[in-house]
Amino acid sequence: MAALPDPLAPDGLERLAQFFSSAGLWRAVLAVSLLSLWPVCALVLCADAQVRGAAPPAAGGLLVALRAYPQALLAALLFTVVVAAGLTLLLIPGIYLAGALQLWMVALLLQRAGALRSLRASWQLVYARWWRSNTQVALILLGGLGAAALLSLIAGGVVQLADSILHFDPALQRAAALGVALLVNFVAAPAYSVALLVSYHDLQRGQGS
Repeated sequence: MAALPDPLAPDGLERLAQFFSSAGLWRAVLAVSLLSLWPVCALVLCADAQVRGAAPPAAGGLLVALRAYPQALLAALLFTVVVAAGLTLLLIPGIYLAGALQLWMVALLLQRAGALRSLRASWQLVYARWWRSNTQVALILLGGLGAAALLSLIAGGVVQLADSILHFDPALQRAAALGVALLVNFVAAPAYSVALLVSYHDLQRGQGS
């Protein structure tokens, strides 16, 4: 965010295009994606313990998630390749595959399955119930994103009001914007893990009945 050019500057749009096409940005995106997989797995474990009324996992699930990280990384790579191939060939198969395989993380962590088995487990659970599963996930995600958007609006308004009174310098403005973004992500981030977990348990119950 600190390196993001101002689009309103005279050469802002050109610099913005260069920024988004820079190798450094995409290396940072890749690094963040790889690192964020670990705490997201931990979130799934903590949310599952909360749902079952069990004791939370040690160290907030980070230790278990770390042990599962190599298989999770492989599964995430396979998921990305398969969905990207489906989207490249035809849009609809890619969307279907994304919905059918998206429960791999929950299956991997709760079933202690490997990468391939977790993708297969997701496919078997979602098969013939694709709309049910993905509607649940979409509704929970929308709820989380809606709460995050409301928080962003309130926090942004507070920052703007404070800026108009105290006249922050540019560095402090960037720090305030980053603080708001972190706060919003703190609210929005668990929504995806919870959505996958709810769908997984719902489909498991349906499979057993």
